[in-house]
Amino acid sequence: MQETRCEVCTENISKYRCPRCAVRTCSLPCVKAHKNNNECNGLRDKTAYVTIKDFSEGNLLNDYRFLEEVDRKADNVARHIRRKHKPGTPHHLKFLMRMARQRQTTLSLLPYVFTKRKQNSTMFSTRDKEILWHIEWIFAQNNIKYYDKRVSENMVLRNILEKYIDPEMGDPVKKQRLKNYVSAGFKNIQIFMKVEKRSAKSVRYHRLNLQQSMKENLCGKYLVEYPTLYVILSDYCQEFPVQGEVQTETSGVSSSDSETDSSSSDEDSSSESDNSSGGEDSNNKHQISPEWSEGDIVTENKLQECKQDENLQENKLVNYVNEERLEGDKMDTMTNENKK
Repeated sequence: MQETRCEVCTENISKYRCPRCAVRTCSLPCVKAHKNNNECNGLRDKTAYVTIKDFSEGNLLNDYRFLEEVDRKADNVARHIRRKHKPGTPHHLKFLMRMARQRQTTLSLLPYVFTKRKQNSTMFSTRDKEILWHIEWIFAQNNIKYYDKRVSENMVLRNILEKYIDPEMGDPVKKQRLKNYVSAGFKNIQIFMKVEKRSAKSVRYHRLNLQQSMKENLCGKYLVEYPTLYVILSDYCQEFPVQGEVQTETSGVSSSDSETDSSSSDEDSSSESDNSSGGEDSNNKHQISPEWSEGDIVTENKLQECKQDENLQENKLVNYVNEERLEGDKMDTMTNENKK
């Protein structure tokens, strides 16, 4: 193998070769002199032309690494732009949430990647000073859904529902699909709305009043995007437990049990009042029965369980939102790759 001399000093044998211009040098001073004289940065030109005859596996590997580096830098730039211009809640949606809060209705909005967020047409009319709600109707007995867009909050719930089940004013096609509701009439129909932030094991519903407006029915309620109302026949109302009524029934049962226990203890004490001192001690034991406070302990335990379920439901919702955001980032990355 023939030894080549340094192209800078031409005295010593070359040891190095410039990756960019392939100039051979022997030492560090010669390398620096080469860079100053030729204005060379010493970096390999990744886009330099290579003929097919000279193309080797090393060139192929260099091209592959170059493409990976370009892809990585493009992804970093896209992520930086998203972090710098992070999309927040638009002003008109913040105003809508504030107007709902003034009406004692808590409105929660999801990220735009959710289908429910894209479908929502709820808005606040600055001219009429009222909220126009997007309403989802679910006729559970027929498994049919309908949507109403921009319904005034001052409309009575019965009037909104007339176009579906009223024999005279309803749409003929819809009346045919909901003929069991039409035959039942408004007297045998009730409206429910699901209580949010509860676990799947303790689902509860709000019972709405057909003679009140949407504003009155939604007062004190928590909504996610828009109200979803269940239209239920009276024969199937037991399948939709109401939040307040279920608690009162359980508390009533516990109080009645405690009253029967106390009455039985009083009867035992009166029957044994004429006995000896040993009988009097047993009478006192009956009067101080621990069963008197069992109802209160049961209700407290149930309240604690409900709070724990609500916390779990909130954590699940936060995790679900984070997963959807990650999925949205992945979709953005895929769209950018397809554009390239």
